[in-house]
Amino acid sequence: MGWLFKTPSDDATESTLRAIHMANTLDNAYERTWGWVKAVVFSFISALSVSAFEYHNDWSFWEHTVNWLADKVLGWFQ
Repeated sequence: MGWLFKTPSDDATESTLRAIHMANTLDNAYERTWGWVKAVVFSFISALSVSAFEYHNDWSFWEHTVNWLADKVLGWFQ
């Protein structure tokens, strides 16, 4: 007999629940890992794409976003 159900006929139910729990745990770990892998890969691809675009053009993503925002915020306090 198991720890959850106290009659011999409930052993099948307990083992089924244990199997479902194990499958759910494995699925959660797989989804988390796959999510992080996708985030890292797509971030790397995005960085390379922006870098390649800036290398072949005079347009700078950094100057048009971050520097513009910094100048805007500093302008509010001056």
